[in-house]
Amino acid sequence: MTRWLQMRVYLVPLAFAIVLGFVGRSAYVAVEAASRNQLSTRLATILDANLVALDVWLASQRAVGEDLAGDRELIDATGRLAARFAEGGPAVLAASPIQTEIDAIVGAVAVRHGYVGWRLYDKSMMCLASSDRRVIGRVARNERNDIERVHAGETLITPPLAIASDELASSRLGVMAILTPVYAADGRLLGSLALGIDAATTFSRLLEAARMGDTGETYAFSRSGRLLSQSRFEPQLRWIGLLPADPAVGSFMNVEIRDPGGDLTAGFVPTLPLLARPLTRMAASAVSGESGEDLDGYRDYRGVTVVGAWRFLPEIDLGIATEIDRREAYSALSALRTRIIGLIGLLALAAFGMLLYSVAIRRVRGDLAAARRLGRYRIERIIGRGGMGTVYLARHALLRRPTAVKVLRPEQTTKETVSRFEREVQVTSQLTHPNTIEVYDYGETRDGLFYYVMEYLEGATLREVVEATGAMPEARALAILRQICGSIAEAHRVGMIHRDIKPSNVMLCERGGLFDFVKVVDFGLVKPLAARPEEALTDVRALTGTPLYMPPEVIDAGDAAVPASDVYQIGAVGYYLLTGQNVFEGESVIAVIEQHLNATPRPLAEVTDRVVDAGFEAILMACLAKDPAQRPTDAGELLAALERLELEATWTAVDARSVWADWRPATDRVDDAGDGWAPVGPGDSFDMGDRPGDARSH
Repeated sequence: MTRWLQMRVYLVPLAFAIVLGFVGRSAYVAVEAASRNQLSTRLATILDANLVALDVWLASQRAVGEDLAGDRELIDATGRLAARFAEGGPAVLAASPIQTEIDAIVGAVAVRHGYVGWRLYDKSMMCLASSDRRVIGRVARNERNDIERVHAGETLITPPLAIASDELASSRLGVMAILTPVYAADGRLLGSLALGIDAATTFSRLLEAARMGDTGETYAFSRSGRLLSQSRFEPQLRWIGLLPADPAVGSFMNVEIRDPGGDLTAGFVPTLPLLARPLTRMAASAVSGESGEDLDGYRDYRGVTVVGAWRFLPEIDLGIATEIDRREAYSALSALRTRIIGLIGLLALAAFGMLLYSVAIRRVRGDLAAARRLGRYRIERIIGRGGMGTVYLARHALLRRPTAVKVLRPEQTTKETVSRFEREVQVTSQLTHPNTIEVYDYGETRDGLFYYVMEYLEGATLREVVEATGAMPEARALAILRQICGSIAEAHRVGMIHRDIKPSNVMLCERGGLFDFVKVVDFGLVKPLAARPEEALTDVRALTGTPLYMPPEVIDAGDAAVPASDVYQIGAVGYYLLTGQNVFEGESVIAVIEQHLNATPRPLAEVTDRVVDAGFEAILMACLAKDPAQRPTDAGELLAALERLELEATWTAVDARSVWADWRPATDRVDDAGDGWAPVGPGDSFDMGDRPGDARSH
């Protein structure tokens, strides 16, 4: 028996190692499958986003060409010039005064839209007029199939290579063209109009908006395998010899999407000349008409192993691919594999560790007892977890007041996260408006845990209130918006912008017997108006905020937020309160963002059956102006406008009490399990349920 007890010290960790090895392997397989699925989704999302942007751009270019081809003055001038050509031949075209008329009509559109040149052809594709007088009277060398499609009434956009031989823009390489038919008033085909697009800049920029990580890129390529957009790796391409050293020679149309047979960035020397190399696995699949993805890895044109997704677009005869280095794509898996192996190896030494088992247990018990307190606050239970920290319901040791304590996770304790954590506390603590959430305390434990203490809010967010009770009466909505503006106006006065005002960041509470009392939370993304680069700790994402409430200027440039950006979001919240619907909704983030940039909000009468005061609606629509200069300059100016507003109905404390008596959030009592509302902060997103009464964070 004694021998068994002695051996157990060694056998127990060995058994743990075997079990952990099995569990670790199973966990790794599961995580690998989840990672591959997530990677597939990310690749598809980025590819689809670029394709949507490309579709929108192509549609806009076709619309410009068709609108111009339908111009009555242009049609009349084209008919007269064609008649002049029929009478006198090509020699009379260049000197005809009609050239000046056509140049004035088409040239103005070309300048406005940035086209690099234009041509007007007759039915035989002989140039009647052009921005380049040297080509007037020449016959275009377009493919016969394109001519027939245009003459059949179709508007085409050619890929860059297809128009290069036509010298549309004085031999400029990489020009795309809009080709659209021109019809006489009686329906006769007069010819066609061509507008030149500088693909090296305009087209390439479309594919630069969405990229993954440090090595991801989305690019276009021709059926022959030539790159039709700019590569993000141009310095590297010069170093490995795929581009000449001359910086004037870019990657656009100068790089072949071919497999070199090995990693050129690691010193591999190809055995085949460039044009004798096969297309990459992705390009070969795409040009054969296949759309797909490869998550196992294949060599790109640099020979680097990548994963990617692709699609070929026969309507413009080019392919689109999005790729990322396989090493970066699966970096988390590699780290997990290393940790599992290391953990199993460490368990091989656990025989010695078991000798200290009893000591470790006593230490853990002591730590658990100490962990029930943070400074002067006694921890009761967890009410939320997020990416940066954990939020607990706690009580002050002497005051017994319920509070929400946010603790920064030890694994998240870096210089940057601590700075952001401290900044959130500092920003919120500077604000004293009663409608702004209050910070009570901040500290650091002996073990190096950072935490801060906030008021514990009991109530519901505007989102939950509207979801449960529907759109609000305008008097109630006005009372709530005035309180929101009061909170944000103070932030604007001290030079700060909230940047994430939305229904789920505004709570309705009961304070001192007053119902419908507003608390604005989550100042974690706040930005000083004159922030230095080193102070921009929240600018770690390209877009900061929530797409459903994102102002156009923030979409265009993430660091362009101004006080009027908060005004835009307050207007969107008001629209939501009065209608129960967001200003703009869509099936995807891209669709919503596109509407914020270009669409006009629907009048309230089209969204709700309720009659809304015209002055109230005018204020909200001014807040939602696309140009920040056309909105109220800040929350203070908006508050003044709302306070001047007089509605037929009013909203009193009695009205608020009556509404809360009919419907109260299930968070009335602090001691009910799962109740309570605890604001959290930047980087935290919890999945705690969407029902009123569930514990949620903001």
